[in-house]
Amino acid sequence: MQLKIGEIMHTLSEEFGQAVRNVSIHGVKRDRAITAHTEVRELLEADTELSGWGIDTRLIGSYARQTARYPGKDVDVFLRFNNLSVRHSPEKIYNAVERVLAEEYGVKDEDEGGRLTRQARSLKIDFPATDDQPSDVSFSIDAVPAVPWETRWGIPNRDREKWDNDEGRWIKTDPVQFADDTDALATASWSPTVGAVNAYRPIVRLLRQARHVHLGDQRPGGLFVEIAAYYVWNERLVTGTSWAQLLASTFEHVATRLIDSAGEGLIDPVLGTTLEPELDPGQWSSAGQTFKRLSNDANEALGAERCRAAKLWRDILGTNDRGQILPLPDGCDAAGFPVGSITAVNALGSDQPRGFAMLAPRR
Repeated sequence: MQLKIGEIMHTLSEEFGQAVRNVSIHGVKRDRAITAHTEVRELLEADTELSGWGIDTRLIGSYARQTARYPGKDVDVFLRFNNLSVRHSPEKIYNAVERVLAEEYGVKDEDEGGRLTRQARSLKIDFPATDDQPSDVSFSIDAVPAVPWETRWGIPNRDREKWDNDEGRWIKTDPVQFADDTDALATASWSPTVGAVNAYRPIVRLLRQARHVHLGDQRPGGLFVEIAAYYVWNERLVTGTSWAQLLASTFEHVATRLIDSAGEGLIDPVLGTTLEPELDPGQWSSAGQTFKRLSNDANEALGAERCRAAKLWRDILGTNDRGQILPLPDGCDAAGFPVGSITAVNALGSDQPRGFAMLAPRR
């Protein structure tokens, strides 16, 4: 955005620092997640049959990439069976994993207090909050079996009727490589920073928060939007030195990428194939226009008076269980106008900041 001479860009650095903390998983929930996924992984790796198949677990998904936005409902664990291949039966592997988990956690709706749920190609273990904990610390672990497939990995087809079909029972993927590529981007010397902090992962969390607020259950989902962000950052299109500038720039380039995807879809950055499930052109265009609007609002905020800027950003980022993502600056009311110091204190309300610690999951 080009500002006129004499204009000041309000980047709200302190408020955005708190916004980043408000969309990040930390504290009790983070600690419980680490304990839980470690417990599940060690349980599976200790089983004699699974160990004989060469089980090697790895965290995948947005939690592993540190791009998950709060509240973060699940943690994905990739069960890599290095001694097997796509010639082996998904059913046999799935059943063996289920056996171990069912013995430990019980099957939901079948065993009293059971916490294991069978899903299309994974097994979910619930870790609910205890009586003395807030409900937002509850989450689940999703265990996904995988076998080597050339240089990639195969996971069971969601359609179980194809599990007996040699050609269609495994689906090629490589979430491990995408996690490694994300880490490379997030630690590259050229990747934009805010102060001493590489900005990619925090910006993606803010981006996914905005997607949740303005698209909800509509497609594309958070992963597709994150992949669009991965492309525009990796291509060095995003510029800025503050959270506000970098988020505004990301909105702009992600909007363009989503609109362009209406033609041929969005390409998997690892496999080089069109991401599935495929979206129709209208879904891509609608999402792209939404992000274009957010880009326009963000650019307006960069050139606006401080209180007006905060109002625009608060509308963009919305709320979660912690309240407003972006706290009110001192001397501003929720409508975007300057107020006296006493009114400002009263206006803060539930926007008071909370503690923060970055994710540090076992990989």
